[in-house]
Amino acid sequence: MRNENPLFIVFEGIDGSGKSTLCKSVTELLLKKEIPAVAFTEPTHLETGKILRKFLRGEIDLNENQQIEAFLADREESLKQNILPSLCEGKNVLLDRYLYSTAAYQSGANFSPEDILKKNLEKNFKIPDLLFYLDLKPKVALERLSRRKGEKERFETLVQLEKIHAAYEKILPKNTIYINAENGPDQIALECFRIFLQRRNG
Repeated sequence: MRNENPLFIVFEGIDGSGKSTLCKSVTELLLKKEIPAVAFTEPTHLETGKILRKFLRGEIDLNENQQIEAFLADREESLKQNILPSLCEGKNVLLDRYLYSTAAYQSGANFSPEDILKKNLEKNFKIPDLLFYLDLKPKVALERLSRRKGEKERFETLVQLEKIHAAYEKILPKNTIYINAENGPDQIALECFRIFLQRRNG
């Protein structure tokens, strides 16, 4: 069934907060109810995103400006190839990370979170209809990350997570929906699903 008013839904949060799992779970809940939905992630799996994934794994170095420009380029492709076409097809789009992540993660000595957010907004990137922020203390996030197997990414230290957490607090818009990320994943997914239904039916 075609959806005439699909929503663009974004999930944000520091590493270890459970965004990726939540994005997947909410997408599955929508599809079970036969509500058209598709999930994407940033960085993308497109050519523009592969550069960023290499950077995040520590395989290549990018200075602050190069990082921001790479994220902007990937986001442009993300919208052009993934997000906007899916919305045009009537699918609700669920996205794991968006411009708020770039503002929080790539901020540093030369660029404040507000500066980076401004660069994104100047590009007229689509603003989410629903923005969920999984709120979790950096210390708890690090404990979760340390239990995961696999390679660590650049930002998985307590100092970095605290910096990113503080940056998020500065740039998240007023209509952000804060979710307690210490709750169980099923409880959180149902909470977000209910909020989606309220918004869609509102």
